[in-house]
Order: sequence, then structure tokens, then C-alpha cells
Amino acid sequence: MNLALTRRGDYSLRAALHLAEAWERGGYVKIREVATAMALPLSYTPQVLGLIARAGIAEAKVGPAGGYRLARPPDEISILDVVRAAEGELRSSTCILRGGPCRWESACAAHELWARASDAFVDTLAAASLRDLMIEDAKLALKDGEPDEG
Repeated sequence: MNLALTRRGDYSLRAALHLAEAWERGGYVKIREVATAMALPLSYTPQVLGLIARAGIAEAKVGPAGGYRLARPPDEISILDVVRAAEGELRSSTCILRGGPCRWESACAAHELWARASDAFVDTLAAASLRDLMIEDAKLALKDGEPDEG
């Protein structure tokens, strides 16, 4: 299992984070604003926002006052929700020792260990919300804005 996000996962998480940060302002956020604020390719941003909208994380509105916004408050949306919207299911169906499909009837020696590790990874993402990510992002922005000591 590769724990790194694909570009689609990375961009989806960044777009969702921007929508979470805009939640307090209300209203809808334009595609261009999301792309600019989060350093996303403008040509790919509509696809990313479409992914999270189809997953029920965001909603879209057409027209001059339209754009995208979260479908519910940031504290009700887990990081797992966003990652799954972009990456799909996170549990591997391939045997890590033998390759090929994982067969429960003839599990390999690492099967239980790998299943527990996968569950812990998924549980960790499920326990963190977009609001948690916003708070961490704000802390990092403050830290980056502080003068260097030394």
C-alpha cells in the first residue's frame, strides 16, 4: 500500500480545505479562487471539485453568484471522506506477500498484521475532520509568519 496521495487526492484535499476555510464566509467559491488559493492547475480544478461534489462533500451552484461550497460544516466532514472521494477504497485487495487477489481462506502470514495496520490508517483519517485540518493549517501559517529566531 502506498500511503502517498495521487495528484487527484492531493488536489481534492487542498480544494476541500479551501472550501472549509471559506465556510465561515458563507456563499459559494469560484473555481478560479480555489485554484489560485491552493496552487491547483486551473484546468484540473473543476474535475477535482466535481469529485468532491459527487461524493456529497461539496455542492455546486451555477450562475454569477454560483461556485462551490461545502455541503455541511467542516467538522462533519472527515479527511477519510475527502480521500475516498478522490482515491476510492483505501484497503488493498492484493496479498502483500504473494501478490494477486487476497484470499481469506488461505491468508498469508502477514494478513492479520496488514489488516490491522490498514484499519488503523483508515481510522486515523476518519477521526480527523476538515476543521482539524483548517486549525493545523492556520497554526502552520502563523509559524511561517513568525520571524526566525537565532
